[in-house]
Amino acid sequence: MELRTIFVVRIHYHCSFGYINSHLYKHKKVKHNAFDLFPFSVYTGWVSVAAIADISYYLTYIEWDGFGISSVAWTIVLLIAATILAFVFAGKNPDWCYPLVFVWAFIGIGNRNGAAYQVITNISYILAALIFIMSIMTFNKNQRNC
Repeated sequence: MELRTIFVVRIHYHCSFGYINSHLYKHKKVKHNAFDLFPFSVYTGWVSVAAIADISYYLTYIEWDGFGISSVAWTIVLLIAATILAFVFAGKNPDWCYPLVFVWAFIGIGNRNGAAYQVITNISYILAALIFIMSIMTFNKNQRNC
């Protein structure tokens, strides 16, 4: 079951990423509206977030001890890794929509962990704010270049 899930996520991710790169970003002759990429960006972002969540769930399911590092520390590591992914993708592609999926997910993580793990809540909100600011800056930059 887990291998099938990983296979499907990889196929969806590669198809979405390939479509965005080959059809929309490479053809500079075509002018694009800021919302042309929205459905593809949201889908690719969702697949990225879901892949990270699935990996986390699977490691919890097999009762992985995390090399002795606490689950809170691993959650923070995954949040930072996801943030880096959002920044790298948005930096490589002029895409302001993709990072917004991470903002949504991080706010959800912060709400879910509210009182039990305050450090996770704080970090998820801070990273969500940073990603949101980067997304707005990317949007503004794209608007100026049109």
